[in-house]
Amino acid sequence: MNSEELDAKFAKAIELWKSDEIQESAEIMMGLAEQGHLVSIRELFHIFLDQEDYELARSYLEFAENQEEPTILYLKARLIEERDGVEAAVESFHVAANSGHPGANLLIFEWAIEDRNIASATYCLNRLEKFQLDLSQMQDPVTIEALRDQLNQLHDELAKIIPVYFVLASGYWIRVRNEINARYEDEEVWLNFLEENGLSTEEFDRYENWWNSSLGAAVVNNIASQYTEAIIDFVPSDFEDVIQDYLENYANWDDFIREFSQCTLADMGTSSSSPSYFCEYAILNGLCNSVVGDPEIGEETIMELATQVESWFMDNFLEAQTILLSAYNEIIKIR
Repeated sequence: MNSEELDAKFAKAIELWKSDEIQESAEIMMGLAEQGHLVSIRELFHIFLDQEDYELARSYLEFAENQEEPTILYLKARLIEERDGVEAAVESFHVAANSGHPGANLLIFEWAIEDRNIASATYCLNRLEKFQLDLSQMQDPVTIEALRDQLNQLHDELAKIIPVYFVLASGYWIRVRNEINARYEDEEVWLNFLEENGLSTEEFDRYENWWNSSLGAAVVNNIASQYTEAIIDFVPSDFEDVIQDYLENYANWDDFIREFSQCTLADMGTSSSSPSYFCEYAILNGLCNSVVGDPEIGEETIMELATQVESWFMDNFLEAQTILLSAYNEIIKIR
């Protein structure tokens, strides 16, 4: 029986099902499934999954000729989810998504939005672009435009907390700020500076006091830990110990996080003549401007550290932004 004949027989089974001739319809679909008809396998799988007959649902998947077919991989993930829970099925859903299943990619996109993961959501949205027809034919149809709006909301949330990051700074930066004020008989320059960055003096003081509290310190430590782990995984193995020691014990994370929060990807990238804005201000004048002691490492090591750090942030800019956004729930409370 060719594919057209199989599809015609399946259509007859659906008609019988709608006419409440359930048994006859199921028998037809079972026969089709045994011949490897993918749509019949899928329909029977869902029937038995709803009945929580996991073994019977699994048995019908075995009739598929290609066990790596995206639909089969997705159904296997659904079986694990229903039987063992979502966490147990995460890896299997990723496998199905990588194989090109639109439903799996949509699910991972939804998880990314829920987790405020800009990097993952952007990656999934780019994949979903080629599945617009599939998305429109789902039980709950969705458009790429609607998904893009959800991603844009994450960027909007990040924009809401960027002014708070702008105030984050080490004691060194605060002393510089006070020196700026001391050069003038009034605070006109300082007030203009705040206004240019969308801040009032009340907001600046409120945010600064929060960063100096235990809650603010905990946020910095969490962000620093995430960046440290990611950078250490990125650098050459023979540089791991040196950079881990520096990042964990000497790095000026306050100034670095503040400067990075104000940067765009265009601010990164080295040239033969001079370091980028990001490298100079976020890394060399920020991260490497230790306020807790002298790490006793040479200029060559500092420059290698700067190169590795900038490389990771350039290659993983959206992931780096996601880490900033991970503190949204804590920071938004003081906005």
